[in-house]
Amino acid sequence: MKLPAPYPVLLCVFWLFSMLAIPFWIAGDGTIAWDYGVLQRAMEALHVGQDPYLTGIAAQDAYRQSPTLQAQEQPPIIYVYSPATLPLLQFLCALPQAVVATIYWTVYVLLILAQLLVSTRLAGPRERRIALMLAPVAVFFPGLLIFDSVLSGNVAFLLFGLVFLAAWWGWSRGHWLFFYAAVILAACFKIPYLMLLAIPLLAGRKQWPQAIATAVAVLGAYALQFRIWPVSFHNYLLAIDRIFSFNKDFGSGPAGRFGAAFAALGLPYPKPEMFFYLATALPLFLVLLYLSRYYRQGVLRREEWLPVLLLGVLLLNPRLIEYEIFPFTIAMALVAWRLITAVTRPRLVAALALPLWGR
Repeated sequence: MKLPAPYPVLLCVFWLFSMLAIPFWIAGDGTIAWDYGVLQRAMEALHVGQDPYLTGIAAQDAYRQSPTLQAQEQPPIIYVYSPATLPLLQFLCALPQAVVATIYWTVYVLLILAQLLVSTRLAGPRERRIALMLAPVAVFFPGLLIFDSVLSGNVAFLLFGLVFLAAWWGWSRGHWLFFYAAVILAACFKIPYLMLLAIPLLAGRKQWPQAIATAVAVLGAYALQFRIWPVSFHNYLLAIDRIFSFNKDFGSGPAGRFGAAFAALGLPYPKPEMFFYLATALPLFLVLLYLSRYYRQGVLRREEWLPVLLLGVLLLNPRLIEYEIFPFTIAMALVAWRLITAVTRPRLVAALALPLWGR
């Protein structure tokens, strides 16, 4: 379809002004790169031969015992990625920190752009122009909310960038090897990202053996870490517990809010939260699995099915923190737009109102 002449110009201008607004946003926001600071402190601890998990726990204990720190600072955030990531941090320690920061933030920006561009491929032919135009807005409104999560430097933006690029290659070419590799890497940082294995199961064909093998490989790698780094793995589990017991960060997902409610009441929360997650996630996955048949049979087009699929996968995340919502923003907007346009179609409204007129 040939685009009107003004459209490319408007597209470039909109993207340019959106990108130019970011420095002003940073200047007015104040605190930025708080999660990148966690990585820096972990590298500093490794550089002097300390355990980054214990260093973070000690900082939290000092904060808890000091009213002065509580009045002046935000609660410390601890390094909570698995011991398998520590060799990478040790390698980065050997490089000049200016070089590390330059590489990290360059890749960070590129992978955020990759997420946005891949997400625009979810739009239908009639939606693509407006999706391309509004894609940079997701930076300012992740999850259709006002939030500054992209300024955090959280590693989730890197991981989801790789996952989305690999997923695009998978559902467009039918080759999912890169996707499984990206999920293994992502799960080494955050094991809940195994839920991303639902994407090839719902968008690909005959992917069950590969998905199961990937899940077994990741779980086996975690068990192996316990053998290779028993002390670090024990401290890693202590750090994971601090997410909930110290930071009270249960996430924004249904299971997380359920667990947070139990914690607020002073009740034990791990088992109830796990049972609630299973009670909600399993039916959701079964519904998605059922609907995926229509996609494979050609009843649903790719652009019709993938946004719904991705929102379902988003809800399969047991914790669902704010950094993990950003990649799904355009999918959320597309689903919302389609629901609105469907409801406002005169024929559909008339069909829905017909039973009322018949009374």
